[in-house]
Amino acid sequence: MRVGHVVVLATGGTIASVPGEHGDYVASLGGRELVSRIGEAGAVRVETLFVKGSYAFTLEDLHTLAQAAIQYLDDSAIDGVVITQGTDTLEETSFYLALVLERRKPVALTGAQLPASDPQGDGPRNLSQAIAVARDPEAAGWGPVVVFNGEIHAARDVRKVDTAALDAFKSPGWGPVGLVDRGRVIKARSVPERRVLPPAVPRPVALIRLAVGLTGDQVLQAAAGAAGVVLEAFGRGNANPSVADAVRRLVDAGVPVVVTSRCVRGFVAPIYGDGGGRDLERAGAWFAGDLAGEKARLLLGLLLAHGIRGEAAQEWLAEWAMS
Repeated sequence: MRVGHVVVLATGGTIASVPGEHGDYVASLGGRELVSRIGEAGAVRVETLFVKGSYAFTLEDLHTLAQAAIQYLDDSAIDGVVITQGTDTLEETSFYLALVLERRKPVALTGAQLPASDPQGDGPRNLSQAIAVARDPEAAGWGPVVVFNGEIHAARDVRKVDTAALDAFKSPGWGPVGLVDRGRVIKARSVPERRVLPPAVPRPVALIRLAVGLTGDQVLQAAAGAAGVVLEAFGRGNANPSVADAVRRLVDAGVPVVVTSRCVRGFVAPIYGDGGGRDLERAGAWFAGDLAGEKARLLLGLLLAHGIRGEAAQEWLAEWAMS
């Protein structure tokens, strides 16, 4: 394998964490140290973009990461890109990249549930498998994917479903797009191709998870100053009856509102009245299929960053909200 075949962009996370002062685990290792642990030091190019937990990521960091990925994807000496980061926001990073990267070369994201100092750590195995995916030219057809514990998940569908288990990432309702077995990439299903946007820093969008007794006034308070709002509503997309009025006021003020579900599987749809999804739709809210709330937030923020609103924004949402 020639030098430079794959580039690893490291950003920190548990995969790069060792005990620090007072025994706290902190991201400390750079990408070269991670790659040296799997015997790939002479076979890949490495760049450390930053070293921190992904819970500390900003929207600007996502933009920086996309720009770095594009730089290497444009390099004829690079056949694929691997990104290592913390698992807390891995699904969001992968989805942002899916929104802004053309499917020209493979892009694989991975991390670890156990720190680098753990003798049973899962980081080296996950990184080796992500590199295998990045070396497979056919993997480009999936768009950015999350490679974890032997499974390959599409960025649109993947969710972190467990705080600590080694198989923390799943695609509820859809399943993985492929597997990695002894370095071999096995393809299970394809991923529909969708339009992408130029990289930009998403506008701030409020993500509000509804709960029993949470009222429209509380929604308005939580939405103050936001360019858009995503509601993680009950079930198929329902809310306290007072929320519909809050949605109407937000939409009238030029703040788009998108409805997703608190459930990890299934689609939202405007069905019920008396505060249900039909009332939210009448108030001007848009429905996001089975798209996770945190991903709908990124999509809406990116659309607003590009000045895409109204029917055009609804078309983009519909395209990404359905598999």
